[in-house]
Amino acid sequence: CIIGSNAVVEHCIIGNNCKIGNNVSIGGEGFGFEDISETNEIKTFPHIGIVEIGNNVRIGSSTCIDRASIGSTTISNNVKIDNLVHISHNVFIGQNSKIVAMTIIGGSTSIGQNTWVAPGSAIRDWVKVGNDVLVGLGAVVTKNIVDNLAVVGNPAKPILKTTDRYRG
Repeated sequence: CIIGSNAVVEHCIIGNNCKIGNNVSIGGEGFGFEDISETNEIKTFPHIGIVEIGNNVRIGSSTCIDRASIGSTTISNNVKIDNLVHISHNVFIGQNSKIVAMTIIGGSTSIGQNTWVAPGSAIRDWVKVGNDVLVGLGAVVTKNIVDNLAVVGNPAKPILKTTDRYRG
């Protein structure tokens, strides 16, 4: 594995043949708070989980991957993550998926295998994105997406997937 300059990696298990870019943060505490109505306080919800990174994973510079509150945030084998991506706590990303720059993935979200998440996309917490899905440029995903679908827009809506993105 190669870990770039100024990367901070904690509470994490890393597979073989991974490349982690410069200024990456992996395994830090996520954004977890609970409102206590009786006292009008906001308490921190502890994050005691880990991040599990599979084999042959690439994580681009200035990306942040939060550790799980309980259990694990999982980046499966062969996942490629671009620069400037935020992956929240308890997220699962299936193998061979690609997450492109400026994407934000909310907590407890699941992304299937062979899925492409285009630049500037936002996926809300607790959403399930299926296998072989294409999330279009700047899409805002607020609901579950079934397998083999392409979605675009805000909120993300399905469109006909007529071509292979690499072959036109």
